[in-house]
Amino acid sequence: MAKSNGPADHTDSNEPRRNFIVEVAAVVIGGIVSLCGLASGVFVFLDPISRKPRIPEKYRKKEGAYGNDFIFIASLAALPDDGVPRRFPVITNKIDAWNFMPNQAIGSVYLRREKGEKTVQVFHTTCPHAGCSVAYKHDVDPTKRAYVCPCHNSAFDLDGEKIEYNKKRNPSPRTLDTLEFDQSKLDDGQIWIRFEDFYTGVHDKKAKI
Repeated sequence: MAKSNGPADHTDSNEPRRNFIVEVAAVVIGGIVSLCGLASGVFVFLDPISRKPRIPEKYRKKEGAYGNDFIFIASLAALPDDGVPRRFPVITNKIDAWNFMPNQAIGSVYLRREKGEKTVQVFHTTCPHAGCSVAYKHDVDPTKRAYVCPCHNSAFDLDGEKIEYNKKRNPSPRTLDTLEFDQSKLDDGQIWIRFEDFYTGVHDKKAKI
């Protein structure tokens, strides 16, 4: 009869169990290390959101640079008083949780004023129907001067009211969107506006959040 190797047999029978425990421990430790790395990455990514945006010093005191402040568009002298609308870009500084981007174009407006009047009309160039950009049309016939959308035939007179242009149905749900301007700045010969985007395709004028 063959002799038993007692301790050796016991060692051999426990070897797979030890290997299994080691492998499980390695997997658990590796998972913990990976989760720590992932958590660190998420924290680094989200950290700017929890902090106040960093604005370069030379832009910090610039009025109308960001947020809902009024934005300078042009001097009043740059806008003729002939009643013809002029299109101007809206340039301002953009900021989010990660970046500060100075002097970015965020939209455009039509400005209009009549001779002798101490006020201006400010219209958003976006059509309230579907978001296309309207263009000013100035036919020989003064009655046909209008803001016209090239996409779906929406049209508006010089006061922003809905009209039928060239006998085509106007699908816009509302008049052309106006924007607020700072009268005190206008009295000083400058045009400053509060620029907002509005939801399209709805009857009520509602600013986007």
